Amino acid sequence: MKYPKLSILALTAITAFSACNSKMDIVPGNALDDKDAVTEGNVRILANGLYERAQELEYYGRDFNVVTDVTGNDMKITAANSNRFTLEFKYTFTPLTSAQSKTWLNAYRVANQASVIIDKLPDNTNTAPYKGEAYFMRALAHFDVARRFTRPYSQMQTKATDANTGVPLVVKAQDNPATFKPSRATLKATYDAIISDLKTAKGMAPAGGSKTEAVFRASKEAASALLTRAYLYIGDTTKPADPNWQLVIDEATPLINAFPLWGDANYLANYTTNSATTEDIFSLRFLTPENRGSDNFGNIYLPNDGTPTSGYGDVRLTESFMALLDPADYRKSMVKAFSGNNYMMKWVGNGLGLTGMSNVKILRVSEVLLNRAEAYMRKGDLQLAVADLNNLRQHRGLAAIAAADLGTVRAELIKQRRLELVGEGFAATDLFRLGGVRHVGDADALLQNDVLPTDARVAFPISQIEIDANPNIVQNPGYNK
Repeated sequence: MKYPKLSILALTAITAFSACNSKMDIVPGNALDDKDAVTEGNVRILANGLYERAQELEYYGRDFNVVTDVTGNDMKITAANSNRFTLEFKYTFTPLTSAQSKTWLNAYRVANQASVIIDKLPDNTNTAPYKGEAYFMRALAHFDVARRFTRPYSQMQTKATDANTGVPLVVKAQDNPATFKPSRATLKATYDAIISDLKTAKGMAPAGGSKTEAVFRASKEAASALLTRAYLYIGDTTKPADPNWQLVIDEATPLINAFPLWGDANYLANYTTNSATTEDIFSLRFLTPENRGSDNFGNIYLPNDGTPTSGYGDVRLTESFMALLDPADYRKSMVKAFSGNNYMMKWVGNGLGLTGMSNVKILRVSEVLLNRAEAYMRKGDLQLAVADLNNLRQHRGLAAIAAADLGTVRAELIKQRRLELVGEGFAATDLFRLGGVRHVGDADALLQNDVLPTDARVAFPISQIEIDANPNIVQNPGYNK
């Protein structure tokens, strides 16, 4: 969606998360002067800028989700590639070669602009909904940085309060970002800040709704959905009585009742439309002005088959993923076979005639349902977990499964998360938080070694540029220059 942008604070000035020493070279043509920008009259434009920044190529415009996909078990890169994302796929990134520095930068620009809206505008009924959106977007940005640059909370229960285990937090507007050099918070403090912002957003943001235009902005429902993810990630998997499991359930249930699951055999059609669907809770909409041509999000996945929807074909579905698909599964409609490989077609385009330009689905009720199923499983309520899994299965054309033991339920949960959320930025996050091993055994995949959940590379290195610019930031363990 073409949201008007503003040039304010960290959006035109350097930030603590950039190695630049001067203002950004490009200022949007419709930007306002800084001295005029932060006013109540511009609150809608200021909020719009949050979504524009999140749509950057190196954030939700492409890279964030693609990198999470290619570092899991569902996607592979072969020798026939355009030299994109190969370091990530092979896990050969270093602080000097890490391509994720711009994702870090754009996420923190979102966080700082959100803080500007929260701190600099008056509190009244006019600004409250937009401040609610800002709280949500700040939480999302911090959450995304934590997913990429910290270890899974499930591995850190006894170390979550250790120094430098989390990420720097931008919870105050920075008038002079050049002098702002924060240290890393603890992992617990990081998630505490995320959850606090989401609770505030839930109380202030505008209401959303299934199959409405509201899904293209942050809403109360979006905050609730992201809370299910946050509570799930921090829950102690060794403790069935951990209160976070019930918090997931309490947040999830109203959403599951309000946002109907897709049930049509043409599963792919829900991705190739520019309209909101029944499952969408929060998405970023891309319109014609956001067309990036060959850099459109979907092109990295689409086969180079000479058709009007031809792409690079760099990122292909693995054999282990394809083995999960039942012949009756509606999700088979998202797969296209070409020249001995299988390609995911979710992001072929959003109906505006531009190949690969797609709306990015950040929160869907299917994920929320799977989050609740996992919470039930962690509590030991296996029948309720199976009921949620069967709800999804039956909406995807599959027969229900019988009640089962913990191991069977866990395996089915992991299977359904892989099938349902493939290509949506969950693969590596789910793999390692659930204790899996990264293993792509396809003969045509680029050479790579298995990555254990204890491997240092589970947490990406912070770019050396950032370390050099801010001496207060401590590098993740296991990385050298």
